[in-house]
Amino acid sequence: PGRPTSNPLLEVPEDIYTVRRAALTVLEPLTYTWLIITVGFSASLALGMAKGMYLLPNIPYWFILLPSWLSHFGLFLCYVMSARALSNFIAEANGNRQRSDTTDHLDRTEYLPLLQRSLKFGLKTGMISFFVFIFEILLYVFLAKRTMSFATVLIPIWIIVVGGTLDGIICKTQNFFRLFCWMLMFASMLLLTLKIDLDHPYISWSAVLFPIMVLLILCIGSLIYIVYGHQVGYFHLSESQLTAGILYALAMFFAVLLLVVLGDGFLPMVHPVDFETRIFLVALAPVVMSLVGVGGWAISKDEFERLLQHGGQNAVHPMKLRLESAGWTSVESKGVTSIPMFGEVRYEPLQYIKTNDCVEMCSCRGCYPYEEEEQTVQYYGNQGLQHPYFSTSNATGGDMGRSPVRLPARGVL
Repeated sequence: PGRPTSNPLLEVPEDIYTVRRAALTVLEPLTYTWLIITVGFSASLALGMAKGMYLLPNIPYWFILLPSWLSHFGLFLCYVMSARALSNFIAEANGNRQRSDTTDHLDRTEYLPLLQRSLKFGLKTGMISFFVFIFEILLYVFLAKRTMSFATVLIPIWIIVVGGTLDGIICKTQNFFRLFCWMLMFASMLLLTLKIDLDHPYISWSAVLFPIMVLLILCIGSLIYIVYGHQVGYFHLSESQLTAGILYALAMFFAVLLLVVLGDGFLPMVHPVDFETRIFLVALAPVVMSLVGVGGWAISKDEFERLLQHGGQNAVHPMKLRLESAGWTSVESKGVTSIPMFGEVRYEPLQYIKTNDCVEMCSCRGCYPYEEEEQTVQYYGNQGLQHPYFSTSNATGGDMGRSPVRLPARGVL
C-alpha cells in the first residue's frame, strides 16, 4: 500500500500533438472559469457579509452584486473567445479536407472527442452562469424594491435543482448519493422560502440551515474517502487532484463552522455580536469560496493537460474473469470513473491480504473494493462431472483421480 508511483508521460507524435493542441484551443479559454468566478463571488460574499454584520451598513445592494455581475461578463468573454477558436478550427479543418494529401480522416479521431468535451463543458457552465445571473438580478429587485416574493427570486435555482433531481430519478445518470444531495438542497430552499415569504413560526433559521449542514458533512465524508483511498492505493489521483481534494475538505470544514455560528442568534439586529466575531464571519465566507475556486481551477488545468497528453477517447479497461462454482463471472478490475469536482480518476482494487476477520472489518481498508487472490480450482473424481461446463468425454476413468478435468472451448466462450 501507499501512494502509487506515477507512470512516465508517453511520447506523443508531433502530428497528433499538433492536432490535439489545435482542438484544445476551444477549451483553453474555459479553463479560467473557476478563477473568474472565485474573484467575483468572493468579493460579493465579503461585501454582503459586511453589510449583514453592520460593518458596512450603508453600501447599496447593487454595489454588493457588482463583482459577481462583472464575473459573469468575464465568463461571457471567455465563451466568445472559445466560440471564435471553434470557428477558426472548423475553417482550418475544412481547408485541410480540400488538399490532396489530407489526413483529416485520421485527425478527426483525435479532435472530435476533444471538441465534444469542450462543447459539453462550455454548455454546462454557460447554462449555470446564465441561471445564476438571472437569480442575482431577481435578488437585487427583491432586496432593493421588495416587489416580488422570495419564491419568485429562486425560480432559476429551482430549475437547476429540480433538473438535477429529475435527471437522477428518470435518466438514472447519477448514484443515490448525488440524488440525495439534490434533495437536501431542495429541502433547504423550500424551508427558506417558507421562512422568508410566510414567516412560518415553527421554522427557525437552524431548521433552514440543517439540510445544508448535512450536505456539507456528506461532502466532507466523501472527500475523506477519496483522499484516503489515494493513500491506500485504490484511487490514483494526480498531484492537482490531491491538492484540490485537500482544498475542498478545508472549504467544507470552514463552511460547517460558518453555519454553526450562523444560527438563530447570528443576526446583529436580533442579538448583539461582538466586533471580533463579525470580522471573523466576514472573512470566513470569501475564504470558503476561494478554496473551492482554486481547487476547481487546478482540476481544470489538470484536465486540460491530460487531454493534451492522452486525447479525449475513453480508455477501455477489460474486466477480469474468475471461475466460480456457478461458472465464469466478471470481477471488478481497474478502470476510470468520473467524480464531480475531480474529473476523471483512475482506480484499482486493492490486493487481498489474509488477516484476522475482526481486524479486517475494523480496518478502514475494508471500505474499498479489493481483488481476491486468484486460486486454481480443480475438480477431481465424480465432483467434476456434476458441473455443466465440464464434459466426461475429456477424461478417462483413470485420469479423473490424478489430474483436473479440462474445460471445453464452448464452455469458455
